[in-house]
Amino acid sequence: MRQCRWLGPLLWLLTAACSGVAPDPAEVSVDALPLLRLDDQARSLCVELEGEAVAAVVSRDYAAAAAAAQGALELDPRSARGHAVLGMVALERASATEPVDYYQLRRGESLIAMAQQLAPYDAFVGWIRAVFLSESGHLSAAAVAAEHALERCIDAPAADKAALLGIAGTFRYELGEERAAFPHLQAYTSLRPRDATAHFRLGASLLVMSKTPQGVPPPYRQAQAYAEQAVDAFRRCVELAPGDEDAWLSIAAAQLRAAELARLKRDGDADERAQEAAAYEQQALDHLTAVTERFADSAEARFRLGVVAGRLGRDAASRAAYEAALARDPDHAGSLMNLAAAAVAAEDVDAARLLFERLLAADERRRALTSDERESVEAWLAK
Repeated sequence: MRQCRWLGPLLWLLTAACSGVAPDPAEVSVDALPLLRLDDQARSLCVELEGEAVAAVVSRDYAAAAAAAQGALELDPRSARGHAVLGMVALERASATEPVDYYQLRRGESLIAMAQQLAPYDAFVGWIRAVFLSESGHLSAAAVAAEHALERCIDAPAADKAALLGIAGTFRYELGEERAAFPHLQAYTSLRPRDATAHFRLGASLLVMSKTPQGVPPPYRQAQAYAEQAVDAFRRCVELAPGDEDAWLSIAAAQLRAAELARLKRDGDADERAQEAAAYEQQALDHLTAVTERFADSAEARFRLGVVAGRLGRDAASRAAYEAALARDPDHAGSLMNLAAAAVAAEDVDAARLLFERLLAADERRRALTSDERESVEAWLAK
């Protein structure tokens, strides 16, 4: 059995909780950690244990992660990855209680602060600090930490850099900051081309960017390019995850946005722009028709098909699609709303009343309407 030769330097972290004094990450110093000379065999074993600790903590096997990290630290008290992994283990222990164990949380922060002092340019240490912040409820700080780690670790191995890019893009995306997420997701998918979720997030970010062109006058041509790139990203997602209905539907959403932007562009011939837009709309219609065949029970796919058919002036096909949606989901709010609006436009008051009453009853069960939409429906019925 290995002897623990370095307990002293970390003893204050281990005993702080027992004494009732939480460790302060700002006061962590690695100066007291012994600097040992490891022979080749010990160094090789330490690296092996660090690898085991990293793999275990990534797979959330915290018991195995703790054992491997402690083994690495017994060999080398300055193992940054050992400290970092134990920091995540401490966070897991802190989160296992209600309320959160403050001492374990601060201990985890302190261990990761120590890891950063030991290896500021280690991409894994940067990754684990960002993940620690995210899982302890500080998503904005986690995104910043991931981006700072990317700046520091420009020479990191591709696998480590991909992990950092992945979380940086994910955190920005989850914060609703799609423009900030985009470059990270773009770089990440180039390194990890088989991550379907990342391709979806990339497409969603591009679609948001296409809807919010920035500049005066608005750069509609660039925004259209974003919409076209979003189509490609969503297509890549469905290639990897053919059962992802949201991704299939998102392809049509991006095609329709490209159509809108083709009409908004100020350059080029007006007739050519109209033809380009119509081509995108037809693509969306054809695509959604295929989606309804792929997802036979999907009300949402039929609803969206109805929307596009209506946009193209194919009213009978639009109504048929809405009715098909309601046959699969009698409470589908969008289909009820659009059928009711069509009845109002046709001055078929009785049909509109029945549909609006169904819509309100469905909303009691689903709460799919906004307060403004519900008030508008109630006001129409009151007349």
